[in-house]
Amino acid sequence: MINLLAKIGRVNTVIIVTLIAVLAALGATLLAVSLLNQQGYGLHTGIAAILAGCIALLVALPIAWFLVDLLLRVYSDEQEMRNLASYDSLTGLLSRHAFFDNANNYVSLARREHKPFVVMIIDLDHFKLINDRYGHPAGDAVLKLFANVTNSVARRSDIVGRLGGEEFAIVLPSTSTAKALEFAERLHAAINKAVLKFNDSAIKYTASIGLAEFDRESADNIDELLARADLALYEAKQSGRNRTATFNPQLTQAAAG
Repeated sequence: MINLLAKIGRVNTVIIVTLIAVLAALGATLLAVSLLNQQGYGLHTGIAAILAGCIALLVALPIAWFLVDLLLRVYSDEQEMRNLASYDSLTGLLSRHAFFDNANNYVSLARREHKPFVVMIIDLDHFKLINDRYGHPAGDAVLKLFANVTNSVARRSDIVGRLGGEEFAIVLPSTSTAKALEFAERLHAAINKAVLKFNDSAIKYTASIGLAEFDRESADNIDELLARADLALYEAKQSGRNRTATFNPQLTQAAAG
C-alpha cells in the first residue's frame, strides 16, 4: 500500500483521499436528509450538501496531508534501512548478506533454466602493505577505487559484492569460463590503469582472481561455488599474484594434500 502511495505522490494522494472523504460525506448527508425529510423535517437538501462538503473538505485535507506525510516518511526510512543492509557502506557494492541472497537466487534460476554462469573471487594483493605504508584512509580509497573500476567493467546483470576486507565476489550470469577469463583480463587491465592519487602519493595495486564455472551435476549452492573459486584464487596467488586461475579437480586434491 505504501509503495502505491509513493508512486502516486504526496499531493495526488492527498487530493484523492480528500475527494473520497468529501464524496462520502455528501453521500451520507444526502441519505440522512432524505430519510429525515420522509419523516417530515423539511430540511433543505442543497444547503445540507454544501455544508457537509465544506466541513469534510476542511477536516479531511489537513488530516490526509498529515497521515500521508507520516506514511511516506516511514516508507522513506524503511527504504534507507534496506539500502544500508543491502549495500556496503564504503564501496557501494552489495553487502556480504545481500550478495549471498542474490547469488543463491540466481543459482536456483540457473539450475531450473540450465543456464551457464561463473563465480569469481577477487582479492587485492598485499593490501595490508598499503594500509601499513599509506594509512587506512588510503586503503579505504583503494577499495572505493576498485569498486568503481569493477562497476565500469561489469554488466548490469552481474552480481558484484564485497565479502569483507579486501575480498570481493562476482557472479557472471550466462557466461562460460572462456568469457569469464576475458572479463578478468579486462578487469586486470582496468586496475592497472587506475592509479590512485592520494595526498602526494600515486598508489598502484593488483588483484588475484579465482573463478569456477557452475556445474549442474555437482554444485548445489553459492557456497560450494565460492569454495571452488577460492581454491582457484589460492592457485593464482601461489603462482605469483596479479593473475587469474580457474578451478579444476586437481586444485582440490592439491589443497587436501
